[in-house]
Amino acid sequence: MLYIAGIDEAGRGPVIGPLVICCATCRRDDEKLLKKLASKDSKALSPKAREEKYQELRKFCTFRWLEISATDLNSLMNEYSLNDIEAKFMAELIKKIQDGDVMIDMPDRYSWTFRKRMEKFGVTKFEAEHKADETYPIVAAASICAKIIRDSKIEEIKKATCDFGSGYPSDPKTISALRNKEKYALLVPFIRLKWKTLDNIKQTKLFDGE
Repeated sequence: MLYIAGIDEAGRGPVIGPLVICCATCRRDDEKLLKKLASKDSKALSPKAREEKYQELRKFCTFRWLEISATDLNSLMNEYSLNDIEAKFMAELIKKIQDGDVMIDMPDRYSWTFRKRMEKFGVTKFEAEHKADETYPIVAAASICAKIIRDSKIEEIKKATCDFGSGYPSDPKTISALRNKEKYALLVPFIRLKWKTLDNIKQTKLFDGE
């Protein structure tokens, strides 16, 4: 195989904003350079370092990504689990690779479960491991791209609505925004309504002051 490919996502856990799944590909001849630039998972890098590495990686890597909005996730989750949704879009990206070995950062607990999901969406030729972004530089490259794309989308949403922090349930600023009636109204188009985080807030009180 002349090429290697890696797939990873950003935004699996947030209650606000899109899920971004990215595929990075490069020639095997560029693996040494790849290892120098993508030896760390994107989450271990500062935003500035992430952007600098991404610009260097773009010189010899090809990046493709799919953005699944909160609205699309809300609709898809009427039919699919989150792991199915990830597999569905990962399969779409793999089908665009003409010739290459593919490594995926596996979302499922068991490899056989994940393989069945991927087969359901028409893909059989790939490898998958947990925390592949920490072991395989090409997956780390995909992770860097996915994080940058998601972060840029989050900034766009903030400019259009309000400052809600990171969008993750562990962020007090995010929870505070969801409990604020005015901010919640602005954020509705970008909220993942199927998330348990929202149910937990509703079970206590949705809005502060009520």
